[in-house]
Amino acid sequence: MSSHGNDPERLRAEIAQTRAELAGTAEQLAAKTDVKARAKEAAAGAVDDARQRVGAAAGQTRRAVGDAASTVAEKASTVAGKAGDTASTVAGKAGKTASTVAGKAGSAATSVRAAVRDADLPAQAHKPLPWAVVAGLAATITVIIYAVRRRRA
Repeated sequence: MSSHGNDPERLRAEIAQTRAELAGTAEQLAAKTDVKARAKEAAAGAVDDARQRVGAAAGQTRRAVGDAASTVAEKASTVAGKAGDTASTVAGKAGKTASTVAGKAGSAATSVRAAVRDADLPAQAHKPLPWAVVAGLAATITVIIYAVRRRRA
């Protein structure tokens, strides 16, 4: 309190100021002792913190998934290109093999026909259809054997 006298107005002003200070201090003490309100504030802060962390983790996950998807797409494209190249190579070799087999089968069929003509066999043996079937079967077996050996290699 003041030592400047006993002026009633001054005393009233000092009392009012002290009351205001005490009211503020009482409110602060009440806030500190209000466990329920403090718990709510702490929970709200924790929830906000968790939301921020989850948002950051979600962003990182999206970026990682996007990067992984890009990598997978690039590798798939590379594999598809290599598979196409390999398919072209195999198709070319199969075409060459088929034409070689067909040529050899044709030569074999011609040789067999000539041998049959020269062998004086009955008329049934001179028909070209059974010999064409035999030549086709030989060509098919040759292609199958070649394909099996290529797979094992």
